[in-house]
Amino acid sequence: MIKAFVPSLLLLFSCVGYSSMAMAQAQLSGTPNELREFLYPRPVTVNISGEGEITAYKDLAKVSLMVTTEERSLNAAMAANQALRNRLIDDFVSAGIAASEINNSRFSSSPQFGLFGRKPNRFEVSARLEISVSSEEHLQVLAAAADANEEVEFEATEFEHSLEDDFEDQVRALALQDVMEKKAFYENNLGVELKAINFFYARIQQLARAMPMVARFENADAGLALSSSSIAVEAAPVVATSFDEVQYQTSLTVVFEIIGEDSEDN
Repeated sequence: MIKAFVPSLLLLFSCVGYSSMAMAQAQLSGTPNELREFLYPRPVTVNISGEGEITAYKDLAKVSLMVTTEERSLNAAMAANQALRNRLIDDFVSAGIAASEINNSRFSSSPQFGLFGRKPNRFEVSARLEISVSSEEHLQVLAAAADANEEVEFEATEFEHSLEDDFEDQVRALALQDVMEKKAFYENNLGVELKAINFFYARIQQLARAMPMVARFENADAGLALSSSSIAVEAAPVVATSFDEVQYQTSLTVVFEIIGEDSEDN
């Protein structure tokens, strides 16, 4: 009986000891996010923002000239329109405008009917010339062509900057330079090391200078004095005297991890 009792007693003590060891182990509880923060703590970070700004001048003007001719037959109207456009193109090329910068669009026609007729008695044909120029002299050549020909209308002018991609890279570099200068300042004065771990660029903005406003005086009767109601304010003519300036702006935010002496020791 004694021999049989001893193994049972040893088995009992071993079970109690194992249970005590299991109860002594640490237990973690919490939500998955809380456990993740405990097991893999996030680094201490700081955001540093920088800005870049650079000014340039629009050096490319895209001009639209509308050429409209009217004849008794559609064929004659088309021929007259094409002949006038060819003559204009020759004049532009002679003035120094590259032929590759002149785009000749397709024409559109519209019949003109008489007061009582069912058949058109005249045909109107319109076609657009789109010319890209990079100097005020060439812009004046195009304006002079519209002034000298009743069939030519100076329709619109759109100014662009030919080095847009290069200046966008430059303004990004300026924003990054601003961030790095601030980073060096904080490191030197706070005694910490900053390591870039992420960054966010803002969209590049192009801010063009607004066209000047001019006052236009309207007076139907020369014998009447001008009143405030007869003064209208409108935008400057489509033919600008100079190419406008454009300002590129952007911002950059860089996320830095703060690395101190404690982090280096670990």
